[in-house]
Amino acid sequence: MNQDNIIKSAALLKSIGHPIRLRIIITLGDNLQMTVTELSNYLYIDQPIMSLHLAVLRKHKIIKVEKEGKQSKYSILEKSIYQIALIAYYSSY
Repeated sequence: MNQDNIIKSAALLKSIGHPIRLRIIITLGDNLQMTVTELSNYLYIDQPIMSLHLAVLRKHKIIKVEKEGKQSKYSILEKSIYQIALIAYYSSY
């Protein structure tokens, strides 16, 4: 096994391992694109907290942001991460 790949995989799993970030990933996967306000309202999470978690997901290239005028629309960058989130969600014990 490649140690570098193990370290990167562990970092990825850690970045999606927070309950709020898992909810964000599943919500974006279900809705394709949403603004911070839409996500905050939908998930009942204060906007500053939402922005913090979105920044972590962007840093790890899990989500992307596209500017549309004054709004920023977030979406899943890699569908496989959405699938991992769903597997984890539906496999919960």
